[in-house]
Amino acid sequence: MFSKKLGFALGAVMIFLAAVAFIIGRPPHRDARIYPLVREYSPYRIEKALGGLQILNKEDPKFKEEPDAVDFYKRLRSLERQWAQKHLRLEGNTLKILGSKGELLKAIPLQSDEEKRFVEEYYGVGR
Repeated sequence: MFSKKLGFALGAVMIFLAAVAFIIGRPPHRDARIYPLVREYSPYRIEKALGGLQILNKEDPKFKEEPDAVDFYKRLRSLERQWAQKHLRLEGNTLKILGSKGELLKAIPLQSDEEKRFVEEYYGVGR
């Protein structure tokens, strides 16, 4: 009933859609030196769950989100950006991490323009 060409076309479409979902769902670039330093102070953490990954908040035990796999890293980035607007300041080549009352928790000297660009683009601060 179906020709071989239709079967191959359907298979090709399925492979294409899987590749697009894979590309969309991959995590964004994170600077290998800066991101782990900032993550120590970020309230958000990732935990494996039965249905996939979930985002938890260290400060609010009631907070728990389980976005689908395609949107997971977009949602995590969005939450980290919201947190960064209140807790990160970029002053020259120094990234300052502030506490909830505005006190300085840590100052990280940025060593390159690439690190500064990462902070500006990923966290949305310093623009």
